[in-house]
Amino acid sequence: MVELTELSHCVYHCDYHVVIVTKYRKSIFNEGIFAYVKLKLAEVTEHYPLIRIKQVNHDKDHLHFLISIP
Repeated sequence: MVELTELSHCVYHCDYHVVIVTKYRKSIFNEGIFAYVKLKLAEVTEHYPLIRIKQVNHDKDHLHFLISIP
């Protein structure tokens, strides 16, 4: 079922799949760096409460985000 978000003037469902790749596909993402990225994403959602980060995942050379942005 589609999860709709309601604001005072609109209803929306905008999910974005964002992939961030390192330069030259260098393998830099390990569990420590990924934990730091998740911490920083939590800070972003504190300052912008309408942005919801639904899923975050990583591999050695890229990050995946599923984000809902109004």
